[in-house]
Amino acid sequence: MSSLQQLGHHGAALAYRFTPGAGPLLVFLPGYMSEMTGSKAEALSDRARSRGQAYLRLDYSGCGASGGAFLEGSIGRWTADVLAVIQHVWPAGQVLLVGSSMGGWIALLAGQALKDRLAGLVGIAAAPDFTVWGLKLGEAERRQLEANGFFTRPSDYGEPYRYSRALIDDAPRHLLMDGQIAITAPVRLLHGQCDDAVPWRLSLDIAARLAGGDVQVRLIKDGDHRLSRESDIAALIATVEELL
Repeated sequence: MSSLQQLGHHGAALAYRFTPGAGPLLVFLPGYMSEMTGSKAEALSDRARSRGQAYLRLDYSGCGASGGAFLEGSIGRWTADVLAVIQHVWPAGQVLLVGSSMGGWIALLAGQALKDRLAGLVGIAAAPDFTVWGLKLGEAERRQLEANGFFTRPSDYGEPYRYSRALIDDAPRHLLMDGQIAITAPVRLLHGQCDDAVPWRLSLDIAARLAGGDVQVRLIKDGDHRLSRESDIAALIATVEELL
């Protein structure tokens, strides 16, 4: 079922699609300026429906069909969105998180918050702390940020990326790569070695920081950042089903 409800931490109406079924609840978390209707989210939806698996996907506040202003969004706010929708549709029971790019950062944060309810986590080119290693500002960008409250960068996937003051100011409170990541559930990290947006070695660094021992990094030598080819999606589905 699709819904738009006032669940956001700051009162935003959050759009989500929830398919009831057996646990654990499978949750897909999209990347930066992405929506819940992408190819990976759709493929997981089809697979979950075919096996009677509970499935949830959502648009963060300010994104897609959700309410709120995108430029007010931040890692903390979007993580709170995820936890609010999970609590609304699946208040008890196990949860398996799948996060793509920035969604991988949010999945790691949400996974820590879920504690023993986390059944497992799959990262797809997970990008924790990208505001540190990926947003080194030039002088022109600094001026744009000061003047407008955001700056832009070109994107290979559509409209230019916008990065706001809210995102940059909030991010330091949610950094993960400076200590242990308190997740002991099984984790699988998929990463293409032709990824030009998120360095594939970051997945190795994430694995080293995870508290649990059941952690695997799976590198796809000719895979790009999106990992949206038919073969990539097949690998994703196989990985998810392994953890289910």
